[in-house]
Amino acid sequence: MSLLPHSISSGVSERLGRAVARTGLTPNALTLIGLLGMGGAATLAAYGRFWQAGIVMLAAASFDMLDGAVARATGRASDWGAVFDAVSDRLADFALLFALLIWYSAAERFDRTAIVLIGVSLFGSMMVSYTRSKAGEFGVGIRTGLGTRLERVLIMAIGLLSAQILPILWLLAVLTNLTALQRWFITWRAMRSIEQDAPVVVEDGEPDEPLDSPFGGGGGD
Repeated sequence: MSLLPHSISSGVSERLGRAVARTGLTPNALTLIGLLGMGGAATLAAYGRFWQAGIVMLAAASFDMLDGAVARATGRASDWGAVFDAVSDRLADFALLFALLIWYSAAERFDRTAIVLIGVSLFGSMMVSYTRSKAGEFGVGIRTGLGTRLERVLIMAIGLLSAQILPILWLLAVLTNLTALQRWFITWRAMRSIEQDAPVVVEDGEPDEPLDSPFGGGGGD
């Protein structure tokens, strides 16, 4: 379950992707433009130019959302492109919240509540992505959630455009962590179902468990 629809018809997506591809822009170029644009929005936000940052953010997000359509329409989808897109999304999320941290940590406008909410939002955003990535390692695909990146981008943009940063930070802090818990529950339920259908094999009295790194792995959103 997501708050907003996340898909359009394949026909519309293909036509849009081909139209953008005719400009000569590749999927990775679109991802890079989107990342640079988010960096520009973060820079503006760090200096308190919130409505300008909101406009730049929406423009950058539009480039970032087109890369997948172009990749599918032109047959240029690749594993590296998927990794590049996922890492760019994480960098953009961090940059925007870090920019607000810079603004609210200045001595003349220090706001402890805002700083705590930024930290909680960063943690929630990280866990939303990490839970999906880790679940995918065990065959559980998660594409939905109450606050996926689309919702978070729109919420942040609304907050910047209206300069209502503190209420938006409250919303992001709650929504990201609820989404992480939601995905955690979805993963638990799916893995229980998998284990019931295919019980773990026991050999020599020891359960056959996969080795896991204590540091885990990253992933998309």
